[in-house]
Amino acid sequence: MSRYYIGADIGGTFIKAAVVDGQGEIVARRSTATPVNEGAAGILAALKKIIAELVCCGYGLGGIGIGTAGRVDPAEGVVLYATENLPGWTGMRLAEAVEEEFALPVSVGNDANAAALGEGWRGAAAGLEHYVMLTLGTGVGGAVIHNAEAISGRQGGAGEIGHMVLHPGGIPCSCGQRGCAEHYLSGRALSRLGAEAAEGWDGRRLLAEFAAGSAAAAAPMKRYMHDLSLAVHNIQSFMDPEAIILGGGVAESHALWWDAWMSGLAAVSPLSIKVLPAELGNDAGMIGAARMIMNKEGK
Repeated sequence: MSRYYIGADIGGTFIKAAVVDGQGEIVARRSTATPVNEGAAGILAALKKIIAELVCCGYGLGGIGIGTAGRVDPAEGVVLYATENLPGWTGMRLAEAVEEEFALPVSVGNDANAAALGEGWRGAAAGLEHYVMLTLGTGVGGAVIHNAEAISGRQGGAGEIGHMVLHPGGIPCSCGQRGCAEHYLSGRALSRLGAEAAEGWDGRRLLAEFAAGSAAAAAPMKRYMHDLSLAVHNIQSFMDPEAIILGGGVAESHALWWDAWMSGLAAVSPLSIKVLPAELGNDAGMIGAARMIMNKEGK
């Protein structure tokens, strides 16, 4: 039985891949900028190049798992929809293309699902079988894990928490709705709140000033944390998970605001909600992608 698997994570800025052993430890890694100006062909070529570099490391490989931005049909390994962050990526038959190149089994899934599986294997959700991951980054993503497997949904859209309407009639979203959670919980949302609080502030400055006790930061952060509490309450009400895992760049700064938010969450929701910060950072997607192919192969 092979002890090693490749896990790859395709985003609009970077493509990352790693060799992961049977215990979830990364033993080799590669990364490259995503050549979005070269379209789908260039993105696929860049992915193949870093995978080839890992194949040449000489580990006995059991397969390749790939997490990619966009909606994915995991059964067919096809990207059903991707935004222009990955131009031309919609319709990419990713599993087929990579299997043909490397003659190894391939599993493809959504990148948020992969990150959630990584957290369940080696991170904050280790030992849990029913949990939700909410990622607060440039945008807002999510994943639903049930019986230790990611739920994809009929059209690959399960876990799209960023497009859950949080404020009906609110800020217009590119998806056609108004008031989507992404516009209130993302890093961009924090930057907007920072700019409203004081000239020259962005999201990082807003968080730092809040942690330092700035009066100017208090009101916008109260709004942000209240919206986050509503989102978490809604997730708990609908899914009743064992825990909700918060990941992404905003969550990585949780030491600056977590205690204040926990106090506010208790005031907003009467439910018993277990919320945990993610632990694996940028490695979660690669580790989880490796787990995807391990699960597929029954290892």
